[in-house]
Amino acid sequence: MIATIESLKQQAIEKTGLSDFGPPTYVEPLQAWLADLASPVPNERGVQFYTRLAVNDLCRRLDIIDWLNRHPEIADVPVPPILYITGHERSGTTLLHNLLSLDARARSLKRWELMRPTPPPDTASYSTDLRIAEVQAPLERLRGTLLEHMHWVDADDPEECTWGLWNGTGMLGQSPSTVLPNWREWLSTADLTDTFSEYRQLIQLLLWRNPVGEEGYLVLKSPQHAISVDVLARIFPEAHFVFTHRDPFRAFTSLCVLAGQTNESFINDARFLQADGRGVEPLIRRSEIKLTRLVGSDKALGHRITNVAYPELVDTPRQVVQTVYKQAGYRAPDNLNEAISAFLARQKAGHRARPPGELSTLGLDHLAFLRRKPIARYCAHFGVAVEQTRATG
Repeated sequence: MIATIESLKQQAIEKTGLSDFGPPTYVEPLQAWLADLASPVPNERGVQFYTRLAVNDLCRRLDIIDWLNRHPEIADVPVPPILYITGHERSGTTLLHNLLSLDARARSLKRWELMRPTPPPDTASYSTDLRIAEVQAPLERLRGTLLEHMHWVDADDPEECTWGLWNGTGMLGQSPSTVLPNWREWLSTADLTDTFSEYRQLIQLLLWRNPVGEEGYLVLKSPQHAISVDVLARIFPEAHFVFTHRDPFRAFTSLCVLAGQTNESFINDARFLQADGRGVEPLIRRSEIKLTRLVGSDKALGHRITNVAYPELVDTPRQVVQTVYKQAGYRAPDNLNEAISAFLARQKAGHRARPPGELSTLGLDHLAFLRRKPIARYCAHFGVAVEQTRATG
């Protein structure tokens, strides 16, 4: 039997002993989520898995609201300047996020604290918090999978903001949106003002006992939020945005392969995101919306945006990072080049699994894909070059 919002809430209450869910910002996204669970899309394992995700999300909501209620001073925690990275998924946001997080003044938000934000971390135990190992343990079971080679994030690595959303909009980093059409539609069309306002509260919670230092700033990223930069800019006036740009065909096909790897065991149609699968065309339309929004945001907020080309990020990362600092008005760290060299050497030495050389193109024609009007307009506006052979960073 498919769960209801009330049955999910009851499970969360029983798990936490708490009952205040705060404003009903979670109701609409959860309704869309449950509509997908009642559809033929997920298999039995998927229904169980996606139901657990929803309950856990509500548990986290109860815990966060409990802390905010008991400590109203958290609302006064200042939010520092922000470098906010976004763009189409698989366009280099993770690499840039890691490079910009190397500065000792920078504070990125780690996977473990976004997934397990309560009790809020403190400076003294931040690097040794027991939650790091607890979040890392289930990740280790995924070693050797395609996921490790395409997008691996350890518990103590910088993570995407979507993992910190706590109103039913961030479950599993929004990866299920590639296979759950009702939830995807809600995420693509809803006004996310409340979602980002609550995320701002979470940032204040995480900074409360572990603030940034002198000249400190946040380095945040979420390619999923490229579709809502206008709302982000309103909720986070402290933010300077960095857009990453890559040949949309390469970015899109990579996204579909990664999403298929993440979700294929939870859905009935194993070919949903494979060549000619019925899930591919709706995702193309979503990408077109996202790329159109990026163009609009660049026109409206150009003074708050720095644009980064993926080929340049891969080929000349030190120069790209220097440019980001300069255009955003930040002072680059004195050891920037040495820090980037050490990071890249560590990655190439095996800290990161080697990216796959080739990926499925889903039966799509590269040039025909780029000729689609919204995609062609995006490429023309940002001067995006055709990636003749797949590049890896």
